[in-house]
Amino acid sequence: MRWFELAAFVLAGLVPTPVGAQLAVDQAEIFLEPRALGRGIASINVSNEGDSVAEATIYLSDWDRREDGENRFYPSGTLPRSCGRLLRVFPLSVRLAPHTSQGVRVALDGADTLSAACWSIVFVESGAAPTGRGRQLAYITRLGVKIYGLPAGLAKDGMIDELVERGRRPGSGKSAADSGGQRFEVTFRNSGGLPLWVRGRVEFRRLDNSVAATADVPEFPLLPGARRTVVVPAPKLRAGRYVALALLDYGGADIAGAQTPFETP
Repeated sequence: MRWFELAAFVLAGLVPTPVGAQLAVDQAEIFLEPRALGRGIASINVSNEGDSVAEATIYLSDWDRREDGENRFYPSGTLPRSCGRLLRVFPLSVRLAPHTSQGVRVALDGADTLSAACWSIVFVESGAAPTGRGRQLAYITRLGVKIYGLPAGLAKDGMIDELVERGRRPGSGKSAADSGGQRFEVTFRNSGGLPLWVRGRVEFRRLDNSVAATADVPEFPLLPGARRTVVVPAPKLRAGRYVALALLDYGGADIAGAQTPFETP
C-alpha cells in the first residue's frame, strides 16, 4: 500500500508529543476520464494504521509546480485549470478506529462541459492534540492525493525550449554529482493537453559525432502548459570541443531534442 505525505507542520511548543494514530491513503494520483463509463468516479481508501482513534478533515485545494518542480498549493478555485468547481468529495470528515479504513468518494460532476485537462488535490488532514501540562508540540499531517480530470481527445506534445551550458558550479568544493564541473540546464515545455512524465539523457558528442559520455535525465512530471528546468552535471571529459545533445522522451510520437556546442579546458 502506498501513502503519500505532503507535509507535516510543527505548530508550537518545545516537547514532542507522540502521534498515536497514523493515517495513510492508498493512492498518490487519480486520473478521471469523465466521458469514459465508470472512469469519472474514484475512491480513496483512508486507513488508520495506529493504535488509537484518528479523526481527519477532507478538503479540496488547487496546486501546481514551480519551474524547478516544487509543489505549490492554493485555495480551491484559485487557478484557471482547477477542477474544484466540478469535483465532489464525500465524506468531508472521517473518524477511524485503530487498524480500520474508510473510502472517500471523488467524482467529477457536470464534467461534460470540460474541454481541457484540469487538476486539483484532495487533502486528508489530521492532528495530534497535546496532552498533559507544559509546553508541547502539536502536529498536523496532510496527506494529498492529486486529481486530474482528463476529457477525451487530448494529445501528448512537448519540446525542449532551451539547452544551456552554465559552466562550473560556484564554490571551491565539488559534489560527487558535479565531478566534471560543467553543468547544463535543459528546459522542457509541455505544449500538449495531457500531463507528462518526461525522462531521457544528454549525450556529449565529439565533433566526429561519436559519443564521449552520457548523463541520464531522471523522470520528472509536467502539467499541461508548464515548463520544467533540470540541471544535468556533465561527466569529466578530455579537453576539447564537444556538442551536448539532449534527448527527452515524453511519451508522445517523437523524442524531443536540442543541442549546443561547448568546450572543455
